[in-house]
Parts: sequence; C-alpha cells; structure tokens
Amino acid sequence: MFEWVSEAEAVIAKGVDALEPEVLDSETATQLVERFDRIERMAAAGKALCAGRVAHSGAWRKHGDRSAAHWVARTTKSSVGQAVGMLETACQVAQLSSTAEAFRAGKLTQSQAQEITSAASSDPSAEKELLESAENDSVSGLKERCARVRAAALGSEAERHESIRRRRRLRKWRDPDGAFRLEALLTPESGGMLLAALKPLTEQIVKEAKNQGRNEPLEAYAADALVTLAVHGNCDGQSSSSGPKAMVQVLIDHSALMRGHLVPGERSEIAGVGPITVASAKALMSDSILSAVVLNGVDVTAVSHFGRTIPAHLRTALIARDQTCVVPGCDVRWPLEIDHIVGVADKGLTRLANLCRLCLWHHYLKTSRGYLLETSDPLEDRENRKGVGTWRFGPPATLRGP
Repeated sequence: MFEWVSEAEAVIAKGVDALEPEVLDSETATQLVERFDRIERMAAAGKALCAGRVAHSGAWRKHGDRSAAHWVARTTKSSVGQAVGMLETACQVAQLSSTAEAFRAGKLTQSQAQEITSAASSDPSAEKELLESAENDSVSGLKERCARVRAAALGSEAERHESIRRRRRLRKWRDPDGAFRLEALLTPESGGMLLAALKPLTEQIVKEAKNQGRNEPLEAYAADALVTLAVHGNCDGQSSSSGPKAMVQVLIDHSALMRGHLVPGERSEIAGVGPITVASAKALMSDSILSAVVLNGVDVTAVSHFGRTIPAHLRTALIARDQTCVVPGCDVRWPLEIDHIVGVADKGLTRLANLCRLCLWHHYLKTSRGYLLETSDPLEDRENRKGVGTWRFGPPATLRGP
C-alpha cells in the first residue's frame, strides 16, 4: 500500500551513496542543502504523524516499553523528552489545519511545529501569526512569540508563577575532569535581575580583555562576571554602591497593567528572559533597577530630531523593540549597536522609525562593506514593530538587482 515510501527511500539512498560533494560547485551544493532540508522536514512530519498513530492505537505495548514515548525514543534513537515532544505535536496538530498543512508540506521543522502547536492549542487565533513567524523569524524568535501566546492564554497567572516559585532551585556538581557546574531554576523576574546584574559586569570584563589583547568567548567572560558578582557583592542583602549599575527592562501593555492580568495578544515580559505575571511587573516597578516600557503608553514614536544623539526614552523604546539584531535569522542579543537606516549624512532623522539595532558583524557589513538594510513596513508599523519578517539585508545587487 505504501510502496512509494520504499521507492523514495531507495532513490534517496542511491543518490546520497553516489554523492561526491567535493566536485559540486557552490551553487549546486547550496541548492542541494535546501532540497535535502525540505525532504528531512517532510520525513519528520511523516514520522511524527505515524508515531502519533502508534501511540493512539496502543501498539507500543506489545514491545514491552513503559510508554509510547519510550517506544518512540528507542525506535528513533532519540531521547524520551524529544519523543514526548513529537507525540504532543502529532496529537495537537490534528486540531490546527493550517499548521498541519505547513508541516506536511515541509515548511516547518519538527521543533517549529512543536512550538506552534503548543502555543496555538492554547490560543487558536494566534496560529496565523505564529506560522508567519516560523517563515520569517529565527527559531529563537518563534519561541519567544509562542511563549507570549502561552503566557497570555493561561488562565491563572498567579498559579503559574507560584508553580515556578515552588520549583526554584540551585544545583551544583562536578564533572569527571573536576570542572564545577551550576544549574538553576528561577522565576522569570529573579532570572531577569540576575542577568541584569551580570550584563554590566560582563561588558566591563570584555572591555578590559580587549585592552589587554585577549579574545575569548563571551560565555567565558559571563562566567567571570558571575564570580565577580559573588566576590564583590554584599552578603547583607544591600546593593553595592560600586561597580556598573544593573537594569531590568520590563515590557508591558498599558491595558494589562491597568486591568491586572493579561488577555490574548498582550505582553508582560522581561526583555531577553520571557513572560512574567502582571503582578510581578508591578512589583518590579517599585525597584530602582527597573526600566519599564509601557506599550501604547508614552508616544515615543513622535520624537525626532536631526543629529546622532539619541534621547534616553527613545533609546529605551529602541532596546525594547529590537531585543536582537534585526537582520532576519540573527539571534544575537549582545553586543548590539544602534544604526540609522537612512544615514544622518543623508538627512535621516533620529526617530524610532529610522533606527534599529545590529550585531557587530552586520553593523560592520552595513557601514564598511556597502550592505543594505531595507524594510517594507509602513512607517507606523515600523515604529511599533508590528510587521513580521519585513527586514531585508544583503549586498546592493541582492536587494536592488544589477
């Protein structure tokens, strides 16, 4: 009945066996990567859907496995956690026709489908937006959107927050080679405050390393910052007056702030960390280390002037809007540089619509290699960042043609 599967498998096996990548020109190799990727996505969809059928039928019991997920993990040589995600996707995608269609067509990876089905099952009205995000955003960007949807759709913010609080922990252990390891589970606001305290210390350590001619991974400097925080921090619960200032940035819709809870489509989150309850946001607002951006509140988009200087409230709005490099597919969160889309020399205004944040690499390509950054967003959408995937970045010939 399904001879086509065997035939397709045989054709692909024969082709891969005969493949000689060293003789391929770069354009052909690029095209083959894209084709193989789509084949892999369609195969993942077929595997997930069939695994869901095995789970539903109970056929896995005859093999002596403890659960359907354990059978999938053993059969596919994956972890039980991955198997659980696959089965949940297979179950939920049946209720989301557009997602199911995209999954079957090879437009979604397994991880993308899992994120979308989890979020859209909580709020089906968000399915279209999430599919657009999957097409245009990075995996990290899609996960952030899905997290917002799930947070807004959950009924009791207080119960969700209390569940996380009860599970808070800090674990330590040593690797066989003697390395000291840490693993923590914190509430989002606690995690946000920790990251905010580490960021300025990390920046200071990076600067010192550059002055000394050292070049190590950012994660290494962040580890140094954690030790610095422990060594120089006070043990009496009082903030230290020395060292760079930490700042937590909270983004929250004005309507949610006034109402006291979220409804679908609203945001209450710590930038770079994730959703928090409205109650937690209000509690943080009494802290001096908080920078709050109330969405749909103060009209920062109306501020503009000539020159390169960026007012503090405009800078805050820009940081809130562009939490990662705006170049599609780039997930870099730090360090980021502010860039005028239309340069000041070309009479570009210093206003939110004409500003964006780029990682060091993409900023270098734009300023020194002639790369162009363009967007098709209308002015009002660009200022509020409502558009999805409208940024384009590349050499002039790529964007404008010869």
